Amino acid sequence: MNRIDSLKKYLMKRNGSPKSALLLLIQGYLFLTILCLVILMLPISKTTTITFIDHLFLASSIVSTTGLSPIDFGESLTLFGEFCALFFIQLGGIGYMALSSFLILKNSSQLPSLSVSLLRLEFNLPERYPLLSFIKSVFVFTILIECIGAIVLYFGFKNIGVDQAVWSAIFHSVSAFCTAGFSLHTDSMSSFQGNGLITNTILILSILGSVGFIVLLDFWLKIIRKRKYVTLTSKIILVSTLFYILIGTILLYFSDGLLISKGFNGLKIAFFQLVSAHTTVGFNNFPIENFQLGGILIMIVIMVIGASPAGTGGGIKTTSVTALIGLLYSILKKRKHITFFKKEIPAHKIYLAISSSVFYTVILLFGTWIVVQIDGTQFSFDKLLFECASALSTVGLSTGITAELSTANKLIISILMFIGRLGVMTFGFAMISQSPLIREKPKIEDIAV
Repeated sequence: MNRIDSLKKYLMKRNGSPKSALLLLIQGYLFLTILCLVILMLPISKTTTITFIDHLFLASSIVSTTGLSPIDFGESLTLFGEFCALFFIQLGGIGYMALSSFLILKNSSQLPSLSVSLLRLEFNLPERYPLLSFIKSVFVFTILIECIGAIVLYFGFKNIGVDQAVWSAIFHSVSAFCTAGFSLHTDSMSSFQGNGLITNTILILSILGSVGFIVLLDFWLKIIRKRKYVTLTSKIILVSTLFYILIGTILLYFSDGLLISKGFNGLKIAFFQLVSAHTTVGFNNFPIENFQLGGILIMIVIMVIGASPAGTGGGIKTTSVTALIGLLYSILKKRKHITFFKKEIPAHKIYLAISSSVFYTVILLFGTWIVVQIDGTQFSFDKLLFECASALSTVGLSTGITAELSTANKLIISILMFIGRLGVMTFGFAMISQSPLIREKPKIEDIAV
């Protein structure tokens, strides 16, 4: 019996309950984080002395594809360390369950029920969505997009004389598509601010990773005429992504006098940073600490909204926020149903959007409160809030305080990154035991709201 058959047999033996799937998902990412930590601690992986807490922080950031780093990533790791980090970025970006399921499908036409539950949980897939087609599309699109991105970036880096242009192109292509935001350059993308080929390629890769595999698969099936329509999920993702990017860019530009003084170049900087925050890729072509408070606020809001489901980004998700906007609009219009593109949104999805938004906000506020209690005298509140929002949404942008955080706060930020990769609702469901069955319908009594 080969290892793939052993994996399938193991999954079939495991309890297929939702609780079991949730715990197994957490255990899987915890194992990846520990494995990444151990590899990074090897002398062959680093060029300088790194503390244990910085190793743990970096491993959490890599597996969660966040991009926050307490060290100079490109200078502190060897080529072997960078390669291992990229492997875990790729694994964290596409999801380890997607990889294991793809390997099983190569030898079998059917997945264990637990694998199905884990995949739908990990990618937030709609009910009755074709799972087998989705799994195959994850790997086909990932390889295709990252290869094309690497080729384009290679010519961009080579033309300006970047050392090890091939490796730099591969690394940044994977990092961008997986919305990880790790860069081999100390200033991230700032030195390439005026290079349209490099910055535009990074933006396209991050947007493709952000919108998710549902959108990519839907449009591919429509192009090859295997499907006559694009799903409602894809329509909502595309419209909301375009809306948040355009409105966010305008607000960010007019929130900062320095950007306004730069004219059209300032608008391009605002667009790049807004897309970077929204897709949760975390690259920057402008020092974040130079933004004024209005710009910092806009970026925090955009990071909290985050990317789209079934993609490589984090945050509350565009579909959840859009569902909340639809709910508010329906209430104001006194409508009984919430509709988008003449299609009604199921009530349980609205409840899930509300729950995830509230739970995310609670975790963010509680995490920020702890961080402020520890380092509140050393850093301003806006910088600490920005750091926490960036961690929980797995963005990776920072105002430059990451390396200076206390040991305790580095641990808190690491936990926020881990929760952000799992998804706040996934984490919440796993921590709460199943409620007992209510056999009698409770009485209804109105309350003041």
